[in-house]
Amino acid sequence: MKFPFTIALMLLVLINPGFSAEVKPDAQSFATYWTQFKAAVASKDKEAIAGMTKFPFNYGKKMTRADFIKQFDVIFNAKVRKCFQNAKPMKDTDRENYTVFCGEDIFTFAKENGEYRFTDVDEND
Repeated sequence: MKFPFTIALMLLVLINPGFSAEVKPDAQSFATYWTQFKAAVASKDKEAIAGMTKFPFNYGKKMTRADFIKQFDVIFNAKVRKCFQNAKPMKDTDRENYTVFCGEDIFTFAKENGEYRFTDVDEND
């Protein structure tokens, strides 16, 4: 009995697990994350931004997701939302962190477990 080539190849892969390479999902790029984050800020989508944020969130104090959503209009006031439209994130040379400067505030984004997250807002000294 003849086996078609594709069946034989599939058997070879199943029998020899070293033959098939593990496929890992692509790490999220900051450019993709930034585009999504910026769009969510522009549309004031609190839930989407909360989903892209690391909790507890640092905004002068540690905040829960619920605290963050309540303070959304303070964190992302009209001035900040306007700034984000044209802001150019700056990459930290030592890590995979990015910062965005808007007036007196520094918005920080860090990569954890292959995904970027909004981590905190600090004062620009």
